[in-house]
Amino acid sequence: MNSNTTRSARRAASTALAAILFALTAAGVAALCAALFPGRLPGPQQVHVVNLVFDSRAVIWAARLLLVSAAVVLAVGGAFVVASTVVRMRNGDWLRRAGPFEVSEARVAALKDEVHLWRSAAYDFRDDVEYLREPFGDNDELNQEVNPDDDYDKLWSHEAADEPGTA
Repeated sequence: MNSNTTRSARRAASTALAAILFALTAAGVAALCAALFPGRLPGPQQVHVVNLVFDSRAVIWAARLLLVSAAVVLAVGGAFVVASTVVRMRNGDWLRRAGPFEVSEARVAALKDEVHLWRSAAYDFRDDVEYLREPFGDNDELNQEVNPDDDYDKLWSHEAADEPGTA
C-alpha cells in the first residue's frame, strides 16, 4: 500500500467520522429542542400582560432554549478559561492581570532578576557541591540521611536554555 492510498483512506475515514459526529450532534440538538417544547398550558387565572405573553407555548419554548443556550455558552467559556490558564501555567507565563488587578512590570522584572540571581548563584557553586558529594558516591541512603530535603538536583532538571549566560 503506498502513501497516497493511505492518505486517501485516512481522509475518507476522517470525513466519515466528521459526518457521523455532525449527524449525532444535529440529532441531539433536535431531540433537545423537542424535549424543551412545552406541553399543554393551564388557562390564565387573571388577565394580565405577563399572562398574555407567557400564554404562548412558542414563547415558553424560546425562553427554555435561551436558558439552555446560555448554560452551554457559560460552560464552554468556563472550560476555555480553565484550559487557557493550565496552558499558560505549563508554559511558565506570568499571570500579570486578573480582572481589575494588575501586577506592575517593575515588580515582574524584579522577580525575574531575583530568580536569575539565585540560579546564577547555584550555577556558580555547582562544581563545589559536586566535589563535596563525591565522597558519598552512589549511596543514596547516606545522601538522604545527611540531607533529606535536598532539592539541589531539581534545580538542574530544567533545560540547558535556563542556564545563566545561555539565554
